[in-house]
Amino acid sequence: MRVKLKKGEQRALIATTMQKYNSLKAVAQQLQIPYPTLKNYFQENILLPKEIFDKLLKLSHEEEKDFDASYLPENWGKRIGGQRGAKTLLRKYKKELVEWRKKGISKFHHSNVKQIKIPILDERLAEFIGAHLGDGTLTKYFLKISGDARYDLPYFNYLRKLIFDLFGIDAHILKESDKTRNTLYLTISSRNFCTFLHDKFGIEYGDKIRNNTLIPKEILCNSALSLACLRGLIDTDGSVSRRGRNGSQFCIVFTSHNKNLVRQIKQISDKHNLFTYVAKDENQIGTNNNKNILNYFKKVGTSNLRHIVRFHLRFFKNKTIYRHEVAQYYQKDLYRNAVLPFKIAGPVV
Repeated sequence: MRVKLKKGEQRALIATTMQKYNSLKAVAQQLQIPYPTLKNYFQENILLPKEIFDKLLKLSHEEEKDFDASYLPENWGKRIGGQRGAKTLLRKYKKELVEWRKKGISKFHHSNVKQIKIPILDERLAEFIGAHLGDGTLTKYFLKISGDARYDLPYFNYLRKLIFDLFGIDAHILKESDKTRNTLYLTISSRNFCTFLHDKFGIEYGDKIRNNTLIPKEILCNSALSLACLRGLIDTDGSVSRRGRNGSQFCIVFTSHNKNLVRQIKQISDKHNLFTYVAKDENQIGTNNNKNILNYFKKVGTSNLRHIVRFHLRFFKNKTIYRHEVAQYYQKDLYRNAVLPFKIAGPVV
């Protein structure tokens, strides 16, 4: 996978790294690539591979979110080469190509484009959209959701199956090559899939905060769909955790710099009596009220195993654990065999 940055950003990133290591050759040694290759990257003759981009971010202490990056599939260069070859053929065989195209272009097109099922808008699709809005990135070519490799693999396996059931395509789960970052990625490489989310639900490509990406109106105005979407949001970018001295309190919290998204969540919360506070700067919403937490797990629930474990131990076993203790419970039958989405029974308020 190649990383496409704005003009000058690739050169600037390498230059920042070069300031630390004094020379381009020294940076090449750190990256373990030939000097001429890095020189081509520096001159922006070639796009950076994702692996080299990640290494440069680490060496330069920069963050991916500070770059306007899009990602191209591995065969993007072949596509460009094919386009150039087609132009050459057009010059040489202009008349013949008209007939060739009539016979073959439709077959060629359908054999090279990854087809997807078009799902109906139901609670499963709303939950997936919530997961993307929580911690996802959408480009024209792929969607990526980020998680914690230490705790989120069971949840990513759930999302992977959900995606296949909805769209009939396989998602891939990858672990960050830099082991110190503990980052897990779920990626879907399909232009048709990305186009569907963009065109059908108005989900913009690129930075969600900058684009003010929100819960689609057709989801927000439907109670069942909005609760499912909220589940996806909390499962990816929210927390169900201990709070206070010695874990005396327990809370559900969602934090985002997208204030309009927080306001949408408040709309859902007000309708269903879920959360009890919004931060003054409107970048956080949540509750540490036990009654509201129970109501959340009755109405919304969770598909994330680490949320199930921490909630169940707190409210049914009177035990409050730290996040780093969660994974040891994953293989216990009680949690491993939980039906997802997980909800508790009882009257809702």
